[in-house]
Amino acid sequence: MPRSRSVFTTGLLLAVLAAPASLIHIHVQEPVPGSNYYDEFQHFQPIIGFRRPIVVKEEPKKSDQDFSKIPGIPGVDFPLFHRVPPTSFSCAHVPVIPGMYANVETGCQAYHICHDGREGDQGASFLCTNGTLFNQNEFACDWWYNVNCADAPSLYRLNGDPLKNPYVPKETKDAIRERLKIVVL
Repeated sequence: MPRSRSVFTTGLLLAVLAAPASLIHIHVQEPVPGSNYYDEFQHFQPIIGFRRPIVVKEEPKKSDQDFSKIPGIPGVDFPLFHRVPPTSFSCAHVPVIPGMYANVETGCQAYHICHDGREGDQGASFLCTNGTLFNQNEFACDWWYNVNCADAPSLYRLNGDPLKNPYVPKETKDAIRERLKIVVL
């Protein structure tokens, strides 16, 4: 850019900036009442005509799941729920809150997290994936052959152990471990 043109551009810019605001008038086009930007495209017609409708073929949905990788007989050795069914489980009947509890009525495929009551009488309800059950001893979903669901209610008391309960803060667990340390000389 030649020097004279840059000096002119700079001078013009300074003149515009120095001008009083009352002399500068910027015209902004107001939208016309009732007009809509999208109205222009409501009746769009393609340039190429179609003689018949375009049909997109859908893949047929698989109604059966593949259980070949899960040992055992589905529905016999382990339950097959796709959502947590309504049961009589209630957080009002558990020994410790907060805690995680297997639902024996669902064959332990469902479990509930009981805490402050925000989720209702049953707490927050979850479902272990097919082939797994909630292991009350480990507080996790485990293969069905590793879980004895009938023992779950007797293991509910494990929620009272602050070192096992997953809802006890780590700082509290560390403080308990510190108090339990045995010094061997």
